[in-house]
Amino acid sequence: MSGSAGERGAAGAGGGAPLDARSSAAAQPSATAWLARLHAREICSRELVEATLSRIDTADARVYAVVARDDAAALAAADAADAERARRVREREPLPPLLGLPLTIKDALDAAGLPTCAGTLARAGAPPAARDATAVARVRAAGAIPLLKTNVPELCSSFETDNLVHGLTRNPLDPARTPGGSSGGEAALLGADASIAGLGTDGGGSIRVPSHYCGTVGLRPTTGRTPETGIWPPTRAAGTLDFTCVGPMARHVEDLGLLLAVIAGADGVDPYAVDVPLRDWREVDPATLRVAFYADHPCVPATTRGTQAAVHAAAAFFDRLGCRVERIGPPVSAAPRSATELFFALAGADGGAGMRAATAEAGGRHHPQFAALLDGAGDPLDAGAYLAIVAEAHAYRAAVRAAFRAAAYDVVLSPVAAGPAPLHGVPPAGIEQDRYLRYEAFEYAHVNAVAGLPVVSVPVAVEGGMPVGVQVAAPAFREDLALAAAAVLEAEYGGFAINRSLADRSPS
Repeated sequence: MSGSAGERGAAGAGGGAPLDARSSAAAQPSATAWLARLHAREICSRELVEATLSRIDTADARVYAVVARDDAAALAAADAADAERARRVREREPLPPLLGLPLTIKDALDAAGLPTCAGTLARAGAPPAARDATAVARVRAAGAIPLLKTNVPELCSSFETDNLVHGLTRNPLDPARTPGGSSGGEAALLGADASIAGLGTDGGGSIRVPSHYCGTVGLRPTTGRTPETGIWPPTRAAGTLDFTCVGPMARHVEDLGLLLAVIAGADGVDPYAVDVPLRDWREVDPATLRVAFYADHPCVPATTRGTQAAVHAAAAFFDRLGCRVERIGPPVSAAPRSATELFFALAGADGGAGMRAATAEAGGRHHPQFAALLDGAGDPLDAGAYLAIVAEAHAYRAAVRAAFRAAAYDVVLSPVAAGPAPLHGVPPAGIEQDRYLRYEAFEYAHVNAVAGLPVVSVPVAVEGGMPVGVQVAAPAFREDLALAAAAVLEAEYGGFAINRSLADRSPS
């Protein structure tokens, strides 16, 4: 195992400027393109794993995202993949879809042989996991090589990736800024063009917000599309019920579809995971899409001009493409609570008892923001009050889904967050600290989480020298529509090329 991100981060911060990992080299190929090269035997898996580990080492000296790794095991798996490829080619057998591809894994998903810490001192000495989470097992069975684990906030409960075990993770485009949370370590390595692709989790925006902040892409699947089995903390047992999803994170939209096809489907363990046929996004004609959009929300204190302009630009592109495009009002609950308030009312329904029990071995030592969440949890709800909020959340979900059906929208475009990545510990412009700590800047992400819809975050613009993404949401179980729309936005505006153009700036 390597040293923790916190140890390396402290050394970098205290010993002069950390190594600048902004590379002027050409961006590496997509995961899909790497697989084509592997299958054509233009490169072997060992070479790709060695090169990826080298890129990660360089990037991690700047972003501090790696929390656990076993290079020897990864290289042994690469050698096994190369041998398996040779055997299958020789015997004319089909190749597994991800054979020999290295992936990185958020430190909320169990990966056999590596510990799952989830950013809490309660698990700082946890032994290596004995088995994989379902999603990790599925990519491994498809031939992928899980390389390492990436940093998260304590119990994956923050928009800032920082904890008392591994320290603060930096944005690869500006180390003074956050990569977001809770899949911030994944997004940081992807945004540094170091990781090829990976797996994250998204409860209230934990894939989409970091992807937006780091200029990468991420997919939150439909609620129930992917099993949660093997993630920690196990949110299926918490008040938020089915909000959390395992999803792919990458630099290119095509790789989201590639990984989703592997990890989707019921596993017989997670009671919320279902088997619904997955449609091929490549068969969607983008010019036929029916598109709606909104660029602000009354529950968000302030949304930057650049963020709103990015949504308008995306909508204008679909108009030029010949699509039916309509501006709509944002989803607003008929009840007094916003999507954000509903999300946290359910998450804190037990008064924080579950989180306190999960972190009991930390002895009360918590990151300040996590401690604030515990302190603000309030009293546990009685059964009647809890069921009333569940009913309200279900009504919100039903209303948003009904609006899709009634208007026959294929996709809805909206901001991912109130603005681009802010400085560490500093609210976005125009949002007061207390409202930031109440997560009001993330209402856009919570709308689709409570509604349980599939949604892609894709970069389309730049504001203040940082990437700006848009959300592309689709009806339930129509990930194909969201991916197809995101892919044409990527082709039009550059996608990860936006990140690379910002990375190639001369350091200030």
